[in-house]
Amino acid sequence: MPKILKQKNSNVVRQSRYLFMESDMDNKKAVTTYKENDQEYIKGIETPHGRIKILYETIISNIDKLNERHPKTDFVSFGKCMNALKILSSSLDAEKGKELAKNLEDLYGYCADKLREYLEDKNEHKIVEVRNIISGLLEAWEQIRE
Repeated sequence: MPKILKQKNSNVVRQSRYLFMESDMDNKKAVTTYKENDQEYIKGIETPHGRIKILYETIISNIDKLNERHPKTDFVSFGKCMNALKILSSSLDAEKGKELAKNLEDLYGYCADKLREYLEDKNEHKIVEVRNIISGLLEAWEQIRE
């Protein structure tokens, strides 16, 4: 191989090593940052009690977003509310919860219906009603000790 090509190859190899080392350092830094932020983000998610609380808070914050954008529809926030209600409903244990589980399932269904109605008629009172219901449930849930 001619000397000039060897020098070019050598420079390319050195630059590649530098880039990969730099890239590796960036990846390690990114992973560390992700882990730190991930731990902050999921605070409370480690227990069933905490997860239910997060779902209630998700509904409330997304109803607030719907209210802010009224009369336009924020479909992302609407979807998050509906998903959270679905998760809450599907997490109920009818055998253990008996009448309470049935009542909560009915209440979650009622809230989902009101949100759907809001999409049709843009009546803010419907999302305010859902927010009040979920806020009451959250308040009661926070009184329960794990």
